[in-house]
Amino acid sequence: MWNRIACVFCLFLSTDVIAITSEEFSAKLMQTHPYFLQLSLSEKVSLVDQKIARTYTDWNIQMGANESFSAGDDISSRLYNDLYTTSYEVSAHRKIANSGANLNLKHSWSRNDKDSTVLNTNVFSLDYVKPLLQNQNGLNDRLAVDIADIDLLAKQVSLLEQAESFLASKLTKLVDLALKQELEQLYMFQLELSKQQLDLAEEKFSNSLIDKSSLLQEKDTYVKANQQWLQSSRELNILRQELASLINVKESEMVVEFDLFKEQPIMRVEPAVFVKNSRSMQKFDFDKSKLQRRLETYENKTMPSVNLNMGIASQAEDDKYFSSFGNRDFSWNIGVDVSYPLGARKESLDVERTEISIAQLDAQRRETEINLEQQVSYLLAQIDLLAELVDISLEQGELANEKVIEEKTKYDNARGQKSLLIAAQKNANLARLSNVQTAASYQKIIIDYRVATDQLFN
Repeated sequence: MWNRIACVFCLFLSTDVIAITSEEFSAKLMQTHPYFLQLSLSEKVSLVDQKIARTYTDWNIQMGANESFSAGDDISSRLYNDLYTTSYEVSAHRKIANSGANLNLKHSWSRNDKDSTVLNTNVFSLDYVKPLLQNQNGLNDRLAVDIADIDLLAKQVSLLEQAESFLASKLTKLVDLALKQELEQLYMFQLELSKQQLDLAEEKFSNSLIDKSSLLQEKDTYVKANQQWLQSSRELNILRQELASLINVKESEMVVEFDLFKEQPIMRVEPAVFVKNSRSMQKFDFDKSKLQRRLETYENKTMPSVNLNMGIASQAEDDKYFSSFGNRDFSWNIGVDVSYPLGARKESLDVERTEISIAQLDAQRRETEINLEQQVSYLLAQIDLLAELVDISLEQGELANEKVIEEKTKYDNARGQKSLLIAAQKNANLARLSNVQTAASYQKIIIDYRVATDQLFN
């Protein structure tokens, strides 16, 4: 696509430092920076939250023991003089997943010592309560679990978005570092050319070929070139220090190898098609799924509560503890409980509010969809525009270089002036300055496009 011009970094040639590529920088950043550790821990927290939400199906064990005594002769209704009672009770309760039922298993024992007459009583019972309408199949009991499952998926997408955004911001700075490395060298060359112009002007002034105002103008040009180089060098060092701290390397090692003029391959997408399945839209889909799941529970809670109750029990008595476990009497029961509150209900208002929230979310999703379509279309147009501008700027740079060659040939053959050669070199250098800045803008827009289309971090 382009007539590529190699990015020559004099700094690379003058040191033994091995330059870091963008791929190496990204890998080190993800390995060493605590931001990515935080994202990983955040996902683990979501997994723990999901497990916590599921603990409602665990067995719940309860135990209790009691000792009591009563005696006296003053109460006429008491049929005994002394009564010692010792008892304990053990029960296990569990909610059954995907049914909404409650299962309760209980064993109780009591020992009554009444006027020296001992009686041990043992009772085993099993009760089962199953909802038939409200909370049927455990719909409402599973709300927290279902929401936690959706939250986990939404969290994973959100973490990808955060990681991609963070990586993009640092890669953009890496492009800036490549640009500042190039600019520092170009401003240094500009300073050298300005010094040559100043030396030439001083020589002409001493020979009375120019007046003092022309000499002062060249001195001013030299001072400004020196200021530009110093500022560029300082900005380069500051950025190098910042990026070095990100990947935990020495500042002297933070030298980037990045060809600003390299054409970047991109996967072009159809904006309207891509947006519908983008991560940004997935987040809206997850939010809507949670609202719809809550709505399902709120609507279910407006129904009557109808529960099927079933139970079986066995009981035995004896004056001996172990003998009280035999010769058991059995019983069972079955029934239905129905309840329904009258008047205004909170659940009905919850349904109305949730339906409004879903409508609002749909409108927000559509607005974001339109904005994202426009953003992707704009970025594609900017990529094409900047690619063309780079082509044009390179052509202009080639013309400026040809002008330098022409002036150099004239000067070597004593047919041109050194001042014209220096001026041509400065024009070519300024053209190079413009070229690398345009190329850096192109590299940054590529990063923006890959972020917008979920291609940077996968």
